[in-house]
Amino acid sequence: MFTGFRLNVDGKSKIKFDEAVLIGVQFLSNTPDVSGNARATDIGLGVKIWGRINFSLEAEHKDATLTLANWALQDSSEEEAYRKTTIQVVESGQIVREYTLPNAFIVEYSEEMDDKSGVGHFYLHLRQKKDLNAYVNNV
Repeated sequence: MFTGFRLNVDGKSKIKFDEAVLIGVQFLSNTPDVSGNARATDIGLGVKIWGRINFSLEAEHKDATLTLANWALQDSSEEEAYRKTTIQVVESGQIVREYTLPNAFIVEYSEEMDDKSGVGHFYLHLRQKKDLNAYVNNV
């Protein structure tokens, strides 16, 4: 049995990662720490993703982390700052969970390279735009 992850980000420049790249996913639901007897209405939804950077020396195989890094540089005034993002959890070839954040934005993005192993890693923290939380799908 093998659990893997897939990430698809829509937009002018699509971003796609599969099980060979993604190594970890954490789904988040954050509520403010308020006293009282009722659940807060200000809920933050997000996901943290870890993956490998697969360097390609051939120009026709562009590394999708370059597109991811460029998305991270966009501010909220840019058209592509908020993008539809789908994360799938795959077990033995079957999709067992699928999360769709229709208006995700990057909170944090980092890359780490190792000159000894030649392998790079990235970390991506996404959040859903709060006023559109009702449109998040979890299947």
